[in-house]
Amino acid sequence: MKSLKVPAFQLFLHEMIPLAKMMGVGVEVSDDRALVLKAPKEQNVNSLGTAFGGSLVSLATLAGYGVVWELMKGKNTAEWRIVVKESRAAYRRPVLGDLRAICERPAQAAINEFKDALTRYGKAKLKLHARVVEEGQTAVDVRAAFVVSKGAA
Repeated sequence: MKSLKVPAFQLFLHEMIPLAKMMGVGVEVSDDRALVLKAPKEQNVNSLGTAFGGSLVSLATLAGYGVVWELMKGKNTAEWRIVVKESRAAYRRPVLGDLRAICERPAQAAINEFKDALTRYGKAKLKLHARVVEEGQTAVDVRAAFVVSKGAA
């Protein structure tokens, strides 16, 4: 039997952000284009039998957080704080099944600008767009700005 390696970001989430573990968040895909997170509906259901809105926005926010976290790989993460500075969500349709959030990686120019600001000022902001999708349709759009700064949490 082949053992599957759990992605480092998923391990981090489950250890450092208890809500992510309770939601059952897992990494579905992490490649050059996007980070895709998933969570089972059973742990994120509301009184109407659809996915809870708070879980939907949380999963999308965690996908954005993960993109930033992965950009910080190779740096001493204990020295850096990643926070969401502002966030805006638009709920377009209910989610009937399991949850899936996609955050596309920013363009290389935005990454370079982010890293330059981090080096120069010890602080940088990155704006990201994440979507919760079901059957190819966007259910929730989340636009958020994440800030990384040096210093203890």
